[in-house]
Amino acid sequence: MPMNSARIRVSTRSVDPADANDFWRVVTRPFFVTEPIGADTPLQGSISALPIGTSLIGETTFNAQKYNRSKVVIAESGLDDQYMIQVVLGGQVSGDADGVDFVARPGDIAFFDLGRTWTADVETEATGRTITLLAPRSLVEAESKGRSLHGTVLRGVPAVVLAQCMQSVVLALPHLDPDAAAGYEDVVASLLRVSLGIAEPDLSPRLDHSLRDRAYAYIAEHLSETWLGPTSMCAALSVSRAQLYRAFASDGGIALVIRRKRLELVYRELTRAEMPNETIDALALRCGFTSKSQLARAFKDFYGMTPSQARTDGRHTIGDPSIARLHRRLEFFSP
Repeated sequence: MPMNSARIRVSTRSVDPADANDFWRVVTRPFFVTEPIGADTPLQGSISALPIGTSLIGETTFNAQKYNRSKVVIAESGLDDQYMIQVVLGGQVSGDADGVDFVARPGDIAFFDLGRTWTADVETEATGRTITLLAPRSLVEAESKGRSLHGTVLRGVPAVVLAQCMQSVVLALPHLDPDAAAGYEDVVASLLRVSLGIAEPDLSPRLDHSLRDRAYAYIAEHLSETWLGPTSMCAALSVSRAQLYRAFASDGGIALVIRRKRLELVYRELTRAEMPNETIDALALRCGFTSKSQLARAFKDFYGMTPSQARTDGRHTIGDPSIARLHRRLEFFSP
């Protein structure tokens, strides 16, 4: 049976025990600053992951550790437009997600916005284990209707169904070629939407007061509108252009954020198996671009390929630039 060559395997077992702490800190640095909970116990962990479309999914193992995703790590990582979704299979993860206290135990699913700060303690008597999905915020919050899920913990039947799906995907992916593997992103996204919909009454409310949170929710709601831009957002959010720019200065400004989210939406739509016949012109207008030529220029600048090439070959690539960079970085540590 063929094996997917894009698979990443990283483990502290591949280095000298004396180097394990430094090795694991560097490996996990895109996500957080990692420190051991006990001074006498070195850091231990492994990552086994594969890309699916614009996402990355895999299994992680670890001993007791402390995590801190600070503003510095966010700025360094280039993953601020991603969510980390973790199915906890062993151990307990608890902490503070930008003011939201959370506890995730075996069977639970925890959601973390990698554009926001969080700290966590991972407690385990033996080896902790998670199935971890890194997915674009635009995909995750599309399924949550624009609502921030940072610090949300999904439990009960919705968590069981989604967790079983993600575990099945992880087991199947090594035996699939990249083209087939990419289709599983749609499967996970569909179950994510259903699970969040079922669990909605039981989820603690997440009141998003920050300008960035309100802006992201507004963008998600109006992404297909060609009039969406800094001027309309300032009016809708009752802020000045300077305030809006400062909130997204690290992203290059709100106009670039809107364009990036539109392009991510276009890429996902181009590579969906059930949308093979929609014209590029129609897709451009549906995703908020004024013309096919405007989309083509922006898409080529962002992805390095044309929309037509993405439709033909996109499932053979890692479609999100930040995930592609992370994939290359983790490959460096693979033995």
